[in-house]
Amino acid sequence: MNETVSFDVEYTEERNRLTVFFRMIMVIPHVIVAGLWSYFVGLLALVQWFIILFTGQRNEGIWGMQNQYLGYATRVNTYAGILHDVFPPFGTDAGTVPVTYEFSYSAEANRLSNFFRMFWIIPALIMAMIFGIGAAVLGLIAWFAIIFTGKMPRGMFDFMVKAQRINTRVQSYGNLMTDGYPNAEA
Repeated sequence: MNETVSFDVEYTEERNRLTVFFRMIMVIPHVIVAGLWSYFVGLLALVQWFIILFTGQRNEGIWGMQNQYLGYATRVNTYAGILHDVFPPFGTDAGTVPVTYEFSYSAEANRLSNFFRMFWIIPALIMAMIFGIGAAVLGLIAWFAIIFTGKMPRGMFDFMVKAQRINTRVQSYGNLMTDGYPNAEA
C-alpha cells in the first residue's frame, strides 16, 4: 500500500515551442477549475478532521473526492509548469497526459497527528515553498530554453518534477489524506 503520493512525468526533450510560448494563457481555464475545486477540498478536509478526531478513521468517500482533485491538480500543475505539452482534460479522466499518479487509501489515521496537523505541517510548507521558488525560477529559464531551442533541459525538468512531488505530498498531508510526513525524496 502506498501511503505517500507518487507520480512521475515522462520526459520529452523535444517540445512544442508554440504551446509553451502561450502556456500561461492556455492554462487559465484549468487554473480556475482547480482553484474552485481546491476550496471544496479544503472544506472536505475540515470535515475529515472531525471525523478522524472522533473515530480514528478516514472517511473513504471524502478521501476519494480529495484524491480525484489531487490527481487533476497534479496534471494541471505539470502542464502549467511546462513539464509536458499535452493539454489535460477537465475532471478526473487522465486522458493521454504523460503523468502517472498513484495514491492508495488507508482508513487508519493518527488522531494526535490529525489534531496538531496545522502546526506540524509548517516545516513541510516552508520546504515546499523553497522548492517551489526554485522550480519557478527554473521554469522561467526552461521556458526561454524551449522557446529558443525547442528542447527541455533534463536537469531542470528533474528538479521541477521533484518540486511538484513535494508540493503534492504537502497537499495530501495538509488535507489529512495521509499521516506520512511529506519529504523531499524522489
